[in-house]
Amino acid sequence: MPHPYAKRLFTKTVKKIQEEYGVRESGQQLEDSPIAHDILAEREREFIEQRDSFYMATINSDGWPYVQHRGGPKGFLRVIDEKTIAFPDFRGNDQYISVGNLRDTDKISLILMDYPNRRRLKILGHCKVVTTDDDLMQVAKLEAEGYGYPAHRAMVITVDSFDWNCPQHITPRYTQEDIEAMLPEQPDPAQASYSLPTKQEVEGLGEKFVTVEVTGICNRAENISEFILHPTDSTSVSPDPGSHIQIAVRGHNSHVKTNAYSIINEPEQNDAYHIAVLKDTEGECGSYFMHNTPRVGDLLYMMPPKNDFPLEKKVKHSLLIAGGIGITPILSMARALHAFSSSFEVHYVARTKERMAFKEQIEDLAGDNAQFYISKGEPPTKLELASILSEPDEETHAYVCGPKRLIEAVIAIADGKGWPKEQLHFELFGNPSVKQEDDKPIEVTLKKSGTTINVAADQSILDALLEKGVNVGFNCKRGECATCKVPVLEGDIDHRDIVLDTYEKEAGNVMCSCVSRVKGNKLVLDL
Repeated sequence: MPHPYAKRLFTKTVKKIQEEYGVRESGQQLEDSPIAHDILAEREREFIEQRDSFYMATINSDGWPYVQHRGGPKGFLRVIDEKTIAFPDFRGNDQYISVGNLRDTDKISLILMDYPNRRRLKILGHCKVVTTDDDLMQVAKLEAEGYGYPAHRAMVITVDSFDWNCPQHITPRYTQEDIEAMLPEQPDPAQASYSLPTKQEVEGLGEKFVTVEVTGICNRAENISEFILHPTDSTSVSPDPGSHIQIAVRGHNSHVKTNAYSIINEPEQNDAYHIAVLKDTEGECGSYFMHNTPRVGDLLYMMPPKNDFPLEKKVKHSLLIAGGIGITPILSMARALHAFSSSFEVHYVARTKERMAFKEQIEDLAGDNAQFYISKGEPPTKLELASILSEPDEETHAYVCGPKRLIEAVIAIADGKGWPKEQLHFELFGNPSVKQEDDKPIEVTLKKSGTTINVAADQSILDALLEKGVNVGFNCKRGECATCKVPVLEGDIDHRDIVLDTYEKEAGNVMCSCVSRVKGNKLVLDL
């Protein structure tokens, strides 16, 4: 059965135009969709009843369309049941064009906008105009309590079909209420403050940095804020999905270092970098710095984008799995795949509903191919990875980003089912095992050169080797790529990476020097 909305609007002429513009394939996918968008579910009910205005179109007897804006208090447009919506028609309509048109034909089209979140819902239906003479009680029941304007009619619409539309070219607009809801919490003056890194401090890091201005900060979920960063020069913004930037931040020891943040830009957003940052009070305070120090108008320093988690665009299907703040690179991938009209699904787990950032955006992009799980909910909803990671298909690639435990579980299940490594992609957010309170200094002996290097408790083996001029390759510095793998001759390895397979870890003769350590205090490398 064709998608009912497409069935109504994809006429022969429309289909021909789609062919001319090379988008007929995506149009056919919509037509063939098994999702019947003709029944209002909880998602539509919640969206509809949050609106305080909408646009509606009718047609007159000469075939001319007429579009009118309807407004009222939030919630004046109500969902009566899964096929019916209704609203009171307040005084102020003096021309009665819409009412007159509906007397000729009851067909009606509504467009409901959510400007802050760049969403829109389009509805087709049949409208019945109910006056106080027809049914006084039905009109009275729809009146908005305390609004001050009486209802003269009721517009009762039987829904034929609807469609959620993509967010391209919707300019965000905000009410004062929206702005207050999005503002991040103000820092507690009693807690330590972190000043912005200076240009001299950043130059001391020895890397190439771009200066960016903070032009927007808004709250996206509990302890998660989005930052909009505009380059102050002519630097172009064209990030690939999955890419990240490194921002110079001030840590708890007052030293300036860099933290990585995934870019969440939509494909057409090329004037600024958009990132989302989780306030992690147990980390090294880079995220605390981002939440409490930069304000709109401040200057930050970032390294140009790098992509250690690229999206394979020419595959039949993409399986996207996210845990917590790991949604950020997954969001950019979903946005790109949606823009390509590619097949994909999203599985997103968070501890609580309040910590689930960008849920509405994921719903709009993936529709019914988006599944959400609350691990600490009442009752909790479990991410069934064994079911999600079905038998491998050479035309399907899987991507996962989130806590180490989630990634390790995905890798283990995929390995057990025979997924080829090149079809499984991952990026780690929040690896609590990288640095631990009981880490001790390590004495590293390089067998071939006879050199001994001392590694501090808060220093990685890789950084200590590089500091002494030892030629070791590296890339991610997060234990995800194995580029920094070194041969081990002696030492009880404490593996903290997520890339070495079970055989390599059990053999105990290699380690990822960027994150792993030894359980004692001596290590001998075959270098």
